[in-house]
Amino acid sequence: MNILIVGNGFDLSHYLPTKYDHFMVAMQAIENWDEPKEDMGFDDLFGSLYEKEDYFFSYTKEIYKTDEIKISVEQIEKLKNQLKENVWYQYFLDHVREVKTWIDFELKIEDALNSICKFLNKVDVNFEELGNCNLPIYLLENGEKKAAENYYVSSLECENLIVLKLLNKNTNYGQHIDFWTDEKLADIESTWFHSYEKIEYGFSNGKYLIFLVSQLEAFTDLFNEYLQLVIRELVLNKSLEISFENWMNPNKIYSFNYTNTYQRIYDSVEVEYLHGSHGENQNIVLGISDLKEESLKKLKAYGFTKYHQKLFKDTDYLFLDDFRKKIISNRLEIERFEKNYNGSLSTKESHLKALIEKGKLNLNVSIWGHSLDYSDRDYITDLFSLNDDMDRNVRVIIYYFDKPAKFSLLNNILAILGKDKVEHWMKNKWLQFKPNPKINFGEIILEKTA
Repeated sequence: MNILIVGNGFDLSHYLPTKYDHFMVAMQAIENWDEPKEDMGFDDLFGSLYEKEDYFFSYTKEIYKTDEIKISVEQIEKLKNQLKENVWYQYFLDHVREVKTWIDFELKIEDALNSICKFLNKVDVNFEELGNCNLPIYLLENGEKKAAENYYVSSLECENLIVLKLLNKNTNYGQHIDFWTDEKLADIESTWFHSYEKIEYGFSNGKYLIFLVSQLEAFTDLFNEYLQLVIRELVLNKSLEISFENWMNPNKIYSFNYTNTYQRIYDSVEVEYLHGSHGENQNIVLGISDLKEESLKKLKAYGFTKYHQKLFKDTDYLFLDDFRKKIISNRLEIERFEKNYNGSLSTKESHLKALIEKGKLNLNVSIWGHSLDYSDRDYITDLFSLNDDMDRNVRVIIYYFDKPAKFSLLNNILAILGKDKVEHWMKNKWLQFKPNPKINFGEIILEKTA
């Protein structure tokens, strides 16, 4: 059986703009669009990247009918409002130079959660000592900071991640004011995060985290809109064909992407979307691998994790499950045979050999465009455990874009599996690294006539 495992590099090999940078640049273009009566086209979305990524986008424009990409005035207005209101987008925009890949994106969520954790710990200390939360708050008055003694904090502003709500002690009404941080002045939005029990108890950790999770889901909706309006609408202008000496057409695909690129371009194959897929009923998984801070575990902030989202959104998270079941069944069958057999030694060896052959999986696994990052270590560990007890004829090819990419992939897999296992697989030629298959661009696809 031939299995293809794809990551974002597979889509990029087909010159689809699915990088984190591509998405954020397109969103910024929409946010800054100042032609209220004009639709946006492909060049309007990505024109600022053409000089930097000339090679990539020249192929995109050759392969796909980019002139047909149009985002209507109504869609632009809707997206503008969503972008303005989403605190995660504003946070990532504030750190756009630091976040270049989807892995960086996950790390930046972790950074934000770590900062939040520090803040929540301060809140807890204040409650223990004072019975309420009264962190220092300053107003800006004539360009100078002035203590705001009549206000206490009921939310947090953390590097533009989240809006701050101040509660007036005298009136119990929220006050929209300017406030000062060490780095910048920010506008305050009127979002309540007061305690569930009594408003005078101040800040509610639970409400605050629920809000952040809902905003992350709204950010996911924005990304889904991008995939729907741009990536899905890129119609082929030329026929494509994968050209590789040892290429084997897959019988099944495990996809870490949210797109259906292989099916759309080549053939209809069974696909399991391990992190969900885009569409009208999208179940996209965007989050971090795990909670590291005990404070966040105590608050049950699992909505930020991939495993919570996968379970909640019913994605296909049972990776290689059928093959693992076959291994367990075969082991039990061999154990029963050895325990109960009382015939001749030669016959036993013959039967045992047949059982071992029966237990072979005969899998050819190709990995194309996946980073093998530690955040997906569970999947990688599962794959490379299939030959643990014996050679079950599982063979893996990891494709790489260039030598630096191969270096990085090898680093990542060593960090997950360890030196001994990687050396064992490579010495036995169970694991090989090979350059990405070439994609041939065929003739121009002619429009069908009536």
